[in-house]
Amino acid sequence: MYDLIIAGGGPAGSTAAYRAAKDGLSVLVIEKESYPRDKTCGGGVSQKAVDIIGKIDKELIEREVFGARIFLPDYRNFTGMLDDRVAIMTRRENLDRWLINRAENSGAVIQDGEKVLDIVFGADYVEVVTPKNRYRSRMVIGSDGVNSTVARKSGIRTRWGDGVGLCLEAEVELGEALTDECVGDKLTEFYFIGEWGYGWIFPKSDCISIGIGGWGTRLHDPKTLFRRFVRNVSLQKNIDIEDKMNNVNIHRIPAGGFDRKIHSDRVLLTGDAAGFVDPFLGEGIYYAVKSGEIAAEVATGAVESDDFSERFLDEYVLKCEKEFNYDLKSALRFAKITYGRLDLFLNALRSDNRLFMEYLRTVRGDMTYTDFNRWCVLRSPVTLAKLICNR
Repeated sequence: MYDLIIAGGGPAGSTAAYRAAKDGLSVLVIEKESYPRDKTCGGGVSQKAVDIIGKIDKELIEREVFGARIFLPDYRNFTGMLDDRVAIMTRRENLDRWLINRAENSGAVIQDGEKVLDIVFGADYVEVVTPKNRYRSRMVIGSDGVNSTVARKSGIRTRWGDGVGLCLEAEVELGEALTDECVGDKLTEFYFIGEWGYGWIFPKSDCISIGIGGWGTRLHDPKTLFRRFVRNVSLQKNIDIEDKMNNVNIHRIPAGGFDRKIHSDRVLLTGDAAGFVDPFLGEGIYYAVKSGEIAAEVATGAVESDDFSERFLDEYVLKCEKEFNYDLKSALRFAKITYGRLDLFLNALRSDNRLFMEYLRTVRGDMTYTDFNRWCVLRSPVTLAKLICNR
């Protein structure tokens, strides 16, 4: 019997496995896909996420990002850059494989190509059922994404309520020169060109990730919206992006900041499975690796104390609240205000370069959304009042 089974081998699961194995736990990771696995994700990893991951192979870094270009509905745009790196661009299949290899090298057992079908609770164990086997452990971490089997089978969550969005993304091979021409050096692009959400272009070494995302019911007929977005960007840049696309990936995203149950007896949820995603930009890797790190710490304490009760595991909820979940609630307030009057917010961002720089620092991790909201109150009280009053 293992000390810990982790369902899902993405950034949350592999980080939890790495930390728990280093702490001396016997760890099994069960991943439904086989590595290297495809994942719907732009491939942007914020600096605050990189800081938690630690030193990574340089080969994983395809671009370094220091700022962003923001597009208005009429395609006018403005750019802001910091002196410090805001994020790196990588290919998720490479990053995920590197993270899971690190966990394996630390002692975790990796079982990929095997899907979790059920979890069954015994008196002093949890049994994880797959098509190939039945595995027992003292507790389980559900890092199995937005459609988490662990959340459903444990009874923690049978369905999502409010705050679930959708993103569509494609990776387009352009070659290094055309990728440079498409986006430029050290930048990502964000397109706020409709009421449904926003679009993005994230450059890699010789390709781009292009996508759209939106929350709730805003994203009507998403496939048509995505094709229209790609076509319009192609025309604006005079680069044939649309015809170079192959597969279009679709993925649900749970917005963070909502009150949700994330644990029960012998079970913790991390990352997307717990709903830990930036509700404004949809970024989730930071919250995945941070929650995975905390889950491993709490699991180690549970094993040492031989206490896997929900009450003991409350420590996980408290630590997540302190480290980031309280701030996700601030991010949700920010998202609701800005998306309510996006035109006003974008105009403020364009006219006030300091505002833009402070938001980039928030993305980078130099300040929290709570700090940023407070700073905005002091910086632009009239603009903020208009945003809150939605007029």
